[in-house]
Amino acid sequence: MTTFAVSRVRLDDGGRITAVLWGEVDTGRNDWASAEVVAPVGDAVDALNAGAQVFALFPSAHGHLPQRRFVIADYDGARRTIVLDGLPTFERNVHDMDRLDGPAP
Repeated sequence: MTTFAVSRVRLDDGGRITAVLWGEVDTGRNDWASAEVVAPVGDAVDALNAGAQVFALFPSAHGHLPQRRFVIADYDGARRTIVLDGLPTFERNVHDMDRLDGPAP
């Protein structure tokens, strides 16, 4: 199974994810299998639809650590994005992730 990790997100005015900084992870080595790239959130939605796992990396004193996984959300029946699975957790929500600056790709 392919696994990706998201280290930064871009949010719209409503707090929904519009873009990610992400890359494929080698879970055996616990290291990046590919370089991180900025991508529209639709790429993460496509990866989840294809059966991949996508995890959020949260900043910590020891770098970025994987804490929660993403799932697909459908807003208003037309806009698909990703959200963190499960109930909100202290300091481990989308708004606690590092952010991408600038316009969407």
